[in-house]
Amino acid sequence: MDIRRHTIRPFAMALVAVVLAALAAACLAAPAPAAPASLQQLQNEARRTRTEMQALEQQMQVIAQKEEAARQKLDVINGQLAQTRLRLDRVQSDLDRQRELVASRLATMYKSGDYTWFDIILNSGSLSDAETAARFIQAIAAQDRHDEDQLALLAIQVKSIEKSLVGQRQEAHVAQQQIDAQQLAMENKFAQRSALLKDVVARIKKILSAPELLMKAGGKVTQITWAQALVKSLGAPMTADNVAAIVAWEMAEGGHWYNTAYYNPLNTTQSMPGATVFNSVGVKAYTSWAQGLRATVITLNNGFYGGILAALRDGRDANAVASAVASSPWGTGSFSVSH
Repeated sequence: MDIRRHTIRPFAMALVAVVLAALAAACLAAPAPAAPASLQQLQNEARRTRTEMQALEQQMQVIAQKEEAARQKLDVINGQLAQTRLRLDRVQSDLDRQRELVASRLATMYKSGDYTWFDIILNSGSLSDAETAARFIQAIAAQDRHDEDQLALLAIQVKSIEKSLVGQRQEAHVAQQQIDAQQLAMENKFAQRSALLKDVVARIKKILSAPELLMKAGGKVTQITWAQALVKSLGAPMTADNVAAIVAWEMAEGGHWYNTAYYNPLNTTQSMPGATVFNSVGVKAYTSWAQGLRATVITLNNGFYGGILAALRDGRDANAVASAVASSPWGTGSFSVSH
């Protein structure tokens, strides 16, 4: 039955304007990534990891765009290669037919004996007719040779184009393989960072869910973080009103930050191992944040502060908490909360 009473300091009765609800709410959600021991280190690692993941996402988007462009280029080259090969087949077929026609004509004119130069001369009515017929045959032969030469040249050009396209296709394949490798590397890095972030988030949640761990985490303890730890320790809802009310109460009492009642923001008189007496009414200076937090929780749960606990469990009215404190035997006096 530890009823806490002490002399009220001059500023304890002052109206306390404290903690914006937005500030308290912003501090409720803890960041998260990496592996250091302290809360601040974990939070810094979380920010670094999130930044790295954002950069990786941007790089992956660029790589994805390159991959799509490479695939489109390869599709175009494959289409061109298919068309070129069809054209080459047609040219080759035309060339084969032309060669067969020329061979057939030569065989008919020069080898069959059915239609020779001598026959042309004998069947001509005059030398002029024979010359005309000869020129006609020569023209046909020249045209055949020209057509064959043109088709052969075209075949060479088509094969050259095909060779070029095959080279481009190989280059496109190599480029796509490189892009695929980059994409896989980025995905692996992102997966690693994601796993790291998940692990650190879990560590931070563990620290924030256990107030004593929060006090031991090595991060900077402020009036807001201590208020959060107290609200959690009491099992009250973590609302902006509750955090603002506790911070206002801390400022009205002035413990630790405004006097030498170390680690004792609310100036409780609860005895703890190694604690020393701060003043004549028995306010204690504790040995650590964890010890001071435990002492405050023990005091609030000793049966004399049900009104304060009820207001905190409601969590919707910071000034209701302040009124409950003022009407309790704690001894703080009246204060209000602006938020």
